[in-house]
Amino acid sequence: IDFDYLDFIVPTYYVLTTAEASSNLSRFDGVRYGHRTKDKNVDLTEFYKKSRSEGFGLEVQKRIMLGSFVLSAGYFDAYFTKAQQVRQLLRKAINAIFSQYDLLILPTVTAPAFKFGEKSSDPVEMYLSDIYTVFANLVGIPAISIPLYQHSNGMPFGLQILAPMFKESDMLQFSERLMK
Repeated sequence: IDFDYLDFIVPTYYVLTTAEASSNLSRFDGVRYGHRTKDKNVDLTEFYKKSRSEGFGLEVQKRIMLGSFVLSAGYFDAYFTKAQQVRQLLRKAINAIFSQYDLLILPTVTAPAFKFGEKSSDPVEMYLSDIYTVFANLVGIPAISIPLYQHSNGMPFGLQILAPMFKESDMLQFSERLMK
């Protein structure tokens, strides 16, 4: 199957999910919700900074910052609105594919799995390794990843099965047969 939009999946996913994360996590200010710093000898601004930096890990902080940028005045239309338009194109494309096929079988990842922390120094590589798995989330369809094999490095690898909306039972039945 030819899919012309593959290069748009990861950027679109990260624009939309960071915007959603920023919006959803903005309420965790340490006053009403979320972690509250124990340091009482700070002004209000420092209280918010400490509560958020102590309560969120570095990756979450990065995503909140990117999401805040994407949603800010002057960039909303350039990034968020465009990403929503691309999401709609991706949905139309996958619906056209599912009009011809019941299920899709794809690799789960672009390369064999790596050990925890092994690639954490290269965030771009980490983000790009999501190219196949984020698609289902982006367009709102069910997917399952099945570790069918073991790579020579000892790590599992397999494939994922994608189904049209509301066809989870077909996907699960096929997955079960595949694993036998």
